[in-house]
Amino acid sequence: LTEPNFEANANLVKTTGMAVLASGGIATLDHIRRLVDTGAEGAILGRALYTEAISLREAIDVGNGNNP
Repeated sequence: LTEPNFEANANLVKTTGMAVLASGGIATLDHIRRLVDTGAEGAILGRALYTEAISLREAIDVGNGNNP
């Protein structure tokens, strides 16, 4: 995966009204920002954290609407 499927996440949020947790392909803080815009309730990060491409603190800040 090169990035999350933003369109599919947005459609899930819109059509189900359920809390959606995005997973897969999240590699940058911009991906998290874009997922926030889809209405996703949260994100599951893997490789981006253990390779230190994203710090947990930055991910949390961006997920909460802050812009580090």
